[in-house]
Amino acid sequence: MKPIKTEYKLIATIMTGALAVFTLAACTTVKPESEVQETASPDTVTISSELSEAFSDKDVEAGYDDSEAETITLNGTTASSDSSSVKTEGSVITIKGKGTYVITGKLDDGYIVVDAGDSDDIRIILKDAEITSSDYAALYCLNADNVYITLESDTRNVLKNGGSFDSKDDNNVDGAIFAKTDITINGTGSLEVISTDHGIVGKDDVTIAGGNIVINSTSDGIQANDSVAIQEANIDITCGKDGIQADNDEDLSKGYVYVSSGTVTISAGDDGITASSSLQIDGGTVDITNSYEGLEGQNVTINGGVISIVSSDDGINAVSASSSGEAMQADGISTLKITGGDVYVRTRGDGVDSNGSFEMTGGTLTVMGPTSGANGSLDVNGSAVITGGTVIMAGASGMATNFTSASQGTILLSTGSQSSGSEIKVADSSGKVILQATADSSYQTVLVSSPDLVQGNTYTVTAGNYSETITLTENLYGSGMGFGGPGDGNFGGPGEGRTRPTN
Repeated sequence: MKPIKTEYKLIATIMTGALAVFTLAACTTVKPESEVQETASPDTVTISSELSEAFSDKDVEAGYDDSEAETITLNGTTASSDSSSVKTEGSVITIKGKGTYVITGKLDDGYIVVDAGDSDDIRIILKDAEITSSDYAALYCLNADNVYITLESDTRNVLKNGGSFDSKDDNNVDGAIFAKTDITINGTGSLEVISTDHGIVGKDDVTIAGGNIVINSTSDGIQANDSVAIQEANIDITCGKDGIQADNDEDLSKGYVYVSSGTVTISAGDDGITASSSLQIDGGTVDITNSYEGLEGQNVTINGGVISIVSSDDGINAVSASSSGEAMQADGISTLKITGGDVYVRTRGDGVDSNGSFEMTGGTLTVMGPTSGANGSLDVNGSAVITGGTVIMAGASGMATNFTSASQGTILLSTGSQSSGSEIKVADSSGKVILQATADSSYQTVLVSSPDLVQGNTYTVTAGNYSETITLTENLYGSGMGFGGPGDGNFGGPGEGRTRPTN
């Protein structure tokens, strides 16, 4: 483990304040805050704000002294090196001692093993290296303290498993890059990872601090036991299962995913990014073009960045691994927080779902969908509080619900059936447009919120051929499964200046 990293990983916090929560599902009519209470579990885990320190100097250092580096030249079926720390047996090359190793050339069917001392740091420089293994990992980091993989500038590198994964020792090696050590990828060159199982597997920490990386795998793209941390990298993942996964069911301070910066693009057969503990995005671009669930973790925090999600189930899901799965109960552990950034979700399931609480203090959140079924644009089993930021949601009516508490104007309306491509707009009494969006799916309800929606003022909400003018007598207008008045719970009762749909 990297001491400089583990110091900043996760801080378990015991929340002593009571949080408002439903005892029924989030789709029910909102109760007054005085009637709902929740005591947070001591199992609640949040990522420290000091995760900006998660990347050590060695993680980001891509330079090296060429005069002190050993060279490994790949020659098709074998390799050559003058280093006494490099052992070659046919097409299997083993690095036995600490140091810097420059790998260049092509290995048609073989692999590289790092098997050094427990306290040894290994730096591997990939310099136009192409390694293919028909039955194993192309790079197997068996033993060391840390392994740093630097992608040399202006080089193209390939690590590929082209067939099966056969057993060669006691470890279940199942990734084109497989590490029982901490591993870091950095540099500015390119790397293509191709695998018939997982792309990159790390049994400890996987840190990516640079490079242009393309991963194609039939299972997970990146899988780690302890953590995945990303900054200043361009990563493109196409995979059959999870795009990025961190899963540790033994230590709540581990099993997290952190994106600081860079660009991450994922097309996944299962979840886009999933973490057993916390998932935090502070910046960069995250584009999940296909997924079952887009972002999933026990504690999901979005502080910045541009995030786009397309999902067939939940777009963003905060859920604990220990959740009983009871849809009508809050788990008292899971948290979803949005403090900044620009978040877009297009979904066939719930747009934003938390089995615990949801808090929004800033940023922009746009949810398009679901179009039908027992799902909602917003689905929170505990408290759903908004004190800042901008929200536009357009989805089905069956499970539609509002926030439970708001310090700014928040409006939930039943609009009748409206089509994809129709305009959603909120204007003040002078006609100034406050919010506007084009729907990417059909919908029957609209939920909007903005600091510019001020209690006591009058606004006109237009959605397709539906229009309604309302006066915000309270910050919360429309409470869920009952649209048309501030928390009145009445379906479709005439509001002020309401124009019913013509279709």
